[in-house]
Amino acid sequence: MDDKTRKAEELLEERLRTRTNGETPGGAVADVEPDPPATADTKATTVTVEELTSDLKRMTADFSNYRKRNDAERAEFAKFAKADLIAKLLDVLDGYDRALATVPDDLRGQPWVEGMWLVERKLRTVLEAEGLEPIDSLGKPFDPYLHEAVAYVESDEPEGSVIQEHQKAYRLHDRVIRPALVTVAKKKE
Repeated sequence: MDDKTRKAEELLEERLRTRTNGETPGGAVADVEPDPPATADTKATTVTVEELTSDLKRMTADFSNYRKRNDAERAEFAKFAKADLIAKLLDVLDGYDRALATVPDDLRGQPWVEGMWLVERKLRTVLEAEGLEPIDSLGKPFDPYLHEAVAYVESDEPEGSVIQEHQKAYRLHDRVIRPALVTVAKKKE
């Protein structure tokens, strides 16, 4: 920055201070006189200062928006960071459901069977606390975002409705992490 520009900026700052509080740089209160006619250097300096101020305000707003966007992305990432682990644990949960569904009635009162029920309930409670929720499919219309059709079977049920669920669908917060494997009804011919 050359000396003329620096002196012009200092002069401009001094005039702005004088106008706002009516004091001279030495501290004495001065009579505010009309500004002398502007020269080309002071006009150029004023334009430069205004441009720089505008650029600084724009950069501040951009940075603020960046920070807000970055915070939102971090929160979203943290919300779904465990999705892969939870999806793997769903296979374990399905295994418990299948195993406990085949326990004969005469063994249901056994302590080890009760322990298996307890472990299954604890696992389900932990996963629900992380935001996992099952999606009901039976009797609902087929939705390609929630279901994967493995078969179409003629049925008396309304066409396009889910009549059998082979694997349960689950949602983590607001995102489906595993669609249901279902059989869909079709019109009888």
